[in-house]
Amino acid sequence: MKKLTSLLLAFALLLSLAACGEKKTTEQPGETSAADEQKAAGFSEQTRKAVADFVAMYGKDSAGYRGNAYVVSDFDNTTSVFDITYQTIACQLERMAFAMDVEALKTALASGLDLNADQNADWIADITAAYSHLWEKYGPFTPAGVDDETRKTMQEDAWWMEFAAKMRAFLFHVEDTTPEEVNYVWILYWFSGMKPEEVYALFYRSCSENEKVETQSVEWKSPAQIESRLGVIECAPFQRGVSVTQDVKDMFKAFHDGGIDVWICSASHLDGVCAAVDAFGLSEYVTGVIAMTQTLKNGVYAPSYDYETGYARDNRGNGNWQPTELAIRAMPGLEGKVTAIENALVPRYGCGPLAGFMDSSGDFNFCTEFDSMKFVICYNRANRKITEGAGLVAVLAVYQQQTLGYDLAAANAAGDTYYVLQGRDENGLRTMRPSNETIRLGETQARLFANEDNDALLQYAVGHSLTTADFLNTFARATAADDPNNPLGLAFGHLKNYRGYHSVAATAAQADAAA
Repeated sequence: MKKLTSLLLAFALLLSLAACGEKKTTEQPGETSAADEQKAAGFSEQTRKAVADFVAMYGKDSAGYRGNAYVVSDFDNTTSVFDITYQTIACQLERMAFAMDVEALKTALASGLDLNADQNADWIADITAAYSHLWEKYGPFTPAGVDDETRKTMQEDAWWMEFAAKMRAFLFHVEDTTPEEVNYVWILYWFSGMKPEEVYALFYRSCSENEKVETQSVEWKSPAQIESRLGVIECAPFQRGVSVTQDVKDMFKAFHDGGIDVWICSASHLDGVCAAVDAFGLSEYVTGVIAMTQTLKNGVYAPSYDYETGYARDNRGNGNWQPTELAIRAMPGLEGKVTAIENALVPRYGCGPLAGFMDSSGDFNFCTEFDSMKFVICYNRANRKITEGAGLVAVLAVYQQQTLGYDLAAANAAGDTYYVLQGRDENGLRTMRPSNETIRLGETQARLFANEDNDALLQYAVGHSLTTADFLNTFARATAADDPNNPLGLAFGHLKNYRGYHSVAATAAQADAAA
C-alpha cells in the first residue's frame, strides 16, 4: 500500500509541476532548439521528475521515512530569481529609508574597513557629505522613508544622485576589495539603527513591489557638477525586479505535503529573508530560516555581526517568526553554511539535510559536503565559471546526466548526490525554463555554460571517466593554470581548503560534541 501511495504521489506531483511548462529533453552543450526561441516557462522534465522521485523516495509515504526529513535552500537567486537585498537597498536609497544621522552613517560605513586602503576614506567622505546635504534639506530620515511628494522632489536634486550612486558603487567596491568575511556582513550595516520589525517591513515592501516589476537594468552616475574627492563615479548596472516562480512554490508545497521540512539558509539579513518568505507566499511551506544575524543593542541594530547569540527563526505563521533554541554561530555563506546547519539544524533533526538548492560558490560547501545529501538543484546563472563553485556543479550536473546516465535512484544507489541544472529566463517577469539552459537579462539566446572552460572541464571528465567524488575533490580547490599539479591546464576551483565530497557525516551527537 505504501508503495502504491508513493507512486500515486509522484504521479500527482509530476502532473502538477508539468502544468508550469512544456516537457522538453535536455540539450547537449551549445544546442538550442526552435522551441527555446519562444517564451517558455516551467521546470525542465528532468527537474520535475527528480522532485517527484525525491518526495516518493524520502517523503512520509516512503518505507524508510523517520519523520526527520528536511531540505535546505539558499534564497537569493535560488528560491528567488535575483537578490532580495540588492532590490531592497535600491528601494532604501530611492526613499532614503535610513535610521542613522550623519555621524551614525559614517560609523556604519567605516565598520570593518581599513580607512587607509583602497580610497575607503575618500568614498566615505563623499557619501557622508552628500548625506549631510540631504539630511538638512529633506531629513531627518526614518526607516519608512520619505513620502512620495518629497521623494519626487529629492530625486531631482543632484545631491541625491551623488549619494545614491556612490552608496551603491561603494557596495561593489567593498565586495571587490575585501574578503567574504568582511563584505558579507558589511551590507547589514545599512540597516543600523532600525528595529527588527522595521527591517522586516522594508524588505517586505521591496519584495512586494519588485515582484510586479519586469526585469530592467539600472545605471546610476554621480553628477559632474558636485565637487568631491572621487569625482564622477559610474555605478555598475544592477537589476530591478525579483520574484519566486510558481515552480518553486509548487516544489516547496510538495515537500511540505510529503512530510519534508523546508529550511532557508541565506546570506541576506535574517529579518529580510523572513519578510521575503511571507511576501512571496511561501510561509505555509517554509519551516524556518537561517540567515545573517546583526547585533541587536537596546532594541535596534548596531553595525556589527552577532556570532554568539544570533539564532535561526521558526516560522509560526502570519508573520510570527520566533528564535529557535540554538544559535547559528556562523556567517551563513561558504563554509559557514555548513557550520550554521550543524549548529542549528543537526541537533534538531539528528541528521544532515536530504537535499540542497543553490546558485553560487556560497552554497557549494553545504551542497557537496553533507553525506546525507541525496539531491541538489543548481539554478543556472549561465555566468558561473569553473573558478566558481556553481560553475563546477553546473558541469557536474550535465556530466552526471549525459555520461553517467543518472537519475535520482541511480545516483543514490551509487552513493552519490544527484545534481540537476535548472535553467531560467531572467527577462520580463522572470520564469524557469523547461531546459538546463538560461536566457540571461537582455539576451534572447539560451546559454548552458559561462564559457569554453566549462566545456573543456566537461570533456575532461568524460575522457577520464571521473566519479562524482573524483570530480569535486579534484576541482574544488583554487588551482592556477600553470600549477604543475593541474591536470586540466586551465585555472579552476575557488576554495583554499575543501573538506571533501560527502565529508560531513552529521549527527546530533557529533554536533553536540562540537558545540
